[in-house]
Amino acid sequence: MAQATPLPALYGSQASDKRVQAMWDSGFVNRQMLNCAKRAQGRAVHHSLRLHALSLPSRQVISGCIFKPAPIYWLGLTALLLGLVTSNAPAAADPEAFTAKRHWAFEPVKKVEPPKRGLHGSANPIDRFILAKLREQKLTPDVRAANGTLARRVYFDLIGLPPTPEELNGFLNDKSPRAWSNLVERLLASPQYGERWGRHWMDVVRYADTAGDNADFPIPEGHLYRDYIIDSFNADKPYDQFVREQLAGDILATELESTLQRDNASSEDTLKRGRQRYGEQVAATGFLALSRRFGTGPYELWHLTLENTIETVGQAFMGLNLRCARCHDHKYDPLTMQDYYGLYGIFASTQFPWAGSEEIQSKNFNRQKFVPLLLASEAGLKLQAWQERVKSLRAEIEQLEKQKPADKSAVEKHQQKLAALKKELRNLEKPGVPPDLPAAYAVQEGKPIDVQIHLRGEPENRGAVVPRGAPRFLAGDTPLEIPPGESGRLEFARWLTRADNPLTARVMVNRIWQHHFGKGLVATPNNFGLRGDQPTHPELLDYLAAQFVASGWSIKAIHRLILHSKAYQLSSADDAQNHRQDPANRFCWRFDRHRLEAEAIRDAMMFASGDLDLSRPGAHSFPPPEKWTWTQHNPFKERYDTRHRSVYLMTQRFQRHPFLALFDGPDTNNSTEARGTSIVPQQALFALNNPFVDEQTRLLARRVLAARSDEADRLRYAHELTWSRPPTREEVAKCRAWLSRVLELLTHANTPANQREEEAWSSLVRVLLTANEFLYVD
Repeated sequence: MAQATPLPALYGSQASDKRVQAMWDSGFVNRQMLNCAKRAQGRAVHHSLRLHALSLPSRQVISGCIFKPAPIYWLGLTALLLGLVTSNAPAAADPEAFTAKRHWAFEPVKKVEPPKRGLHGSANPIDRFILAKLREQKLTPDVRAANGTLARRVYFDLIGLPPTPEELNGFLNDKSPRAWSNLVERLLASPQYGERWGRHWMDVVRYADTAGDNADFPIPEGHLYRDYIIDSFNADKPYDQFVREQLAGDILATELESTLQRDNASSEDTLKRGRQRYGEQVAATGFLALSRRFGTGPYELWHLTLENTIETVGQAFMGLNLRCARCHDHKYDPLTMQDYYGLYGIFASTQFPWAGSEEIQSKNFNRQKFVPLLLASEAGLKLQAWQERVKSLRAEIEQLEKQKPADKSAVEKHQQKLAALKKELRNLEKPGVPPDLPAAYAVQEGKPIDVQIHLRGEPENRGAVVPRGAPRFLAGDTPLEIPPGESGRLEFARWLTRADNPLTARVMVNRIWQHHFGKGLVATPNNFGLRGDQPTHPELLDYLAAQFVASGWSIKAIHRLILHSKAYQLSSADDAQNHRQDPANRFCWRFDRHRLEAEAIRDAMMFASGDLDLSRPGAHSFPPPEKWTWTQHNPFKERYDTRHRSVYLMTQRFQRHPFLALFDGPDTNNSTEARGTSIVPQQALFALNNPFVDEQTRLLARRVLAARSDEADRLRYAHELTWSRPPTREEVAKCRAWLSRVLELLTHANTPANQREEEAWSSLVRVLLTANEFLYVD
């Protein structure tokens, strides 16, 4: 089939060689191949390869072997294509580069008016966009889900836990027109909301409690960033502020202290709020500080840590894979190496902490790298007091060691006093943070530097110096105005959260949609570039992004808009005709049934059994730093099981918690844009004989037996705790038959009579806890 565009018009007179023209006309050579050939001269192909390909005769003997016809053909093609770049003819503009810059995600967010009609007569703008697309695709929307199904759905969506029987019955019996709205508001105000949605964000930012270097040192202060995330979601912190604090919270904290000093803030209430906000902003930079470490010593393979930082920044906030431009210009998106190393300079100008080091065990190393959570002026006073006390102790110890008491009683008192002083000094000089000086695993400003390009991504092979800045294809030719002596992180964060940035709002509302509907309007949440998926509903995406910014970047406002839509409230029932036309449900004609994530499964089991502790646990019980002896041959590996919610489980980079790994938990080394859903035999075996499941079934059985005395009431209560609904008649009959049969087997097995009832009910509730109706949300 002939191509639409004549080859000579794009690639000059030499391109009219009959062989290339014939291959172009036949479709054997495409535009991408020719573009690669054009770019080969400077970037894509090593110079020596290009020169050899151009100079090699068509039947050159290499190592005693003569190329056969096919290799000769390809070699000739390579020479011809690479020969195009040496032509004196002027090169035409690259049409693919033009297309990339006009890619939908890089265009400004459009102001879109919703269509007039909505799903089932709804006025909600979401329903109007969804109905228009369904009509375009000739699809019919499903009916509304039952109230009980919707209640369970929204509970898991917003707080990651099922409703209690009392909560469920309260909602079902509420006949007021605001029943649904009241339920949504109550869940959004719940402290469990932040734990649920904070866990989603922790996936994106590759949160872990260890560093990832060869020994995978633990990070005792890492939980402060986790708690910051949870608190931010609970407070509905504006998303633009949330982004700025994670990228430059330490700088914002310094500005805050300057403001307090300038305003001469003296009231205890003002200072208290200022201290709290200062600590939050410092802890927020745990996002950067938790970048994965490599090697055995500080700053070994540092370029890989900065690559992890830049890639996570790009995926989390911009929906772009920036690391592709580390070794060469991005192959698809209009991102250059200059853009990449402009960002690299910003983060290379930042001082990162180090959790520990196999090579450096000095007692002062960690102390110099951690950032105090107190106002700098107050932290300075505490640090000064600590230094003075250490100095005083050393002097007193030195003086006592020179003394020689005469009698026995004096010697004993002397030794006791000397031992006490030495113990106090050891405590003050322990590795880590000085006592009474709370600190965060956070970043702070370093020495500003514009870095050289790493040719082919190799740090020892340097090219031209690149000024720090944002990607030019988005920021334009106007550079970031970075004040002297600063890294540029704050300027980059402010640019990223400008209302006219085309990516930031789109990427976040797509994530919110994804966690409500099971998949995003863009199915590749971390990749809005040319190789990512196109949005199924581009107008709806832009509408939500515009509403997000207009609401003050309120995440809860987008929740409300989505949850009050008829689209969210659709049934998950299948329809044969719709399924034939749209089997993946890309256009939202029904609600997608989906399995709970690993954390929600664990939490729901413990919640049903009454074993879940809903309080916040604080720091993990890591050994004290002075006892750390981990190496690359003996890395840190530990598990701290807890009755608290799964968001508080200690997570490592080198190994995953067995439960989380089995049920597709996140990769803590890279940003996880969406959880997978595997179905493997090990999951069924886990449900049958894992000690954790054994314990939860036993606790649930005891709870049911203690709460109800009648068998029918017990069956109802057990189903309401697990499946959020009463059992049907058929299910009651099956359960009774099951209990009867198990009791019979236990009797024949000579099980003590006082244990049979609990054993029988334990076996029954195991079925309820491991059934699809428990594990899936409709």
